[in-house]
This record gives sequence, C-alpha cells and structure tokens, in this order.
Amino acid sequence: MSDKVPRLDRLRSVREWLAWQLRRTDDTIAELERQEEAAARAARTPPSPSSAPGWKLALRRAGGRPAPDAVHTSDCGMAGKNTRPLPREQALRALTEDGISACPYCRPDNDLGVL
Repeated sequence: MSDKVPRLDRLRSVREWLAWQLRRTDDTIAELERQEEAAARAARTPPSPSSAPGWKLALRRAGGRPAPDAVHTSDCGMAGKNTRPLPREQALRALTEDGISACPYCRPDNDLGVL
C-alpha cells in the first residue's frame, strides 16, 4: 500500500502530524507556565485576615452568669450561639493556663500547636 501513496503525500501527512504535536506541546507548556505563575503569585500574596484561622470561646450559663466552656476554631458549628472571639494569645492561654477544654470536633489545640 505504501508504494501506491506518493512520497510527497506521505511527507505532507507526517508534517501535518508533527505540526499538530507541536501545537499540543506548546499548549501544554503555556498551561504549565500559567500554573507556575499563579503559584508564584499566591506565594507572594500574604493571606487575608479572614482566611487565617481564628478562635472563639463558647460560654455556658453557670449560676446565671456566663462561664467559659470550650475553645473552638472560628468556623466550628459546635460552639453554639453564646461565644466571643479570641485572639491567638488568649486562646493559647485559655487552653494551657486556664484549663479550658478544646473542642473535640474542630480541635483548635492542633492549630495552636498545643499537644
């Protein structure tokens, strides 16, 4: 069969296939360059304060007054409605010095480095 197809036509077919492969390779290189640029841009951009983990203190009623119950991460749904926000230092102090327990679901002690 190859004897019946002129050599020039075979070479043109090979050239078309090689051009297609080159376009695919160029597209892959461009995509990888875009991904690397996006990763470098993300590494240069400091995280926004809203994306940083925050903490909150869940309060319970004890004798008609609010008492500390547990430390939670800011996005934990197990904390309930009666909470107050905590900065990192106060959350650490609450877990280590004040003896307030950490939520067993969101585990704020892991985020704070308390073992």
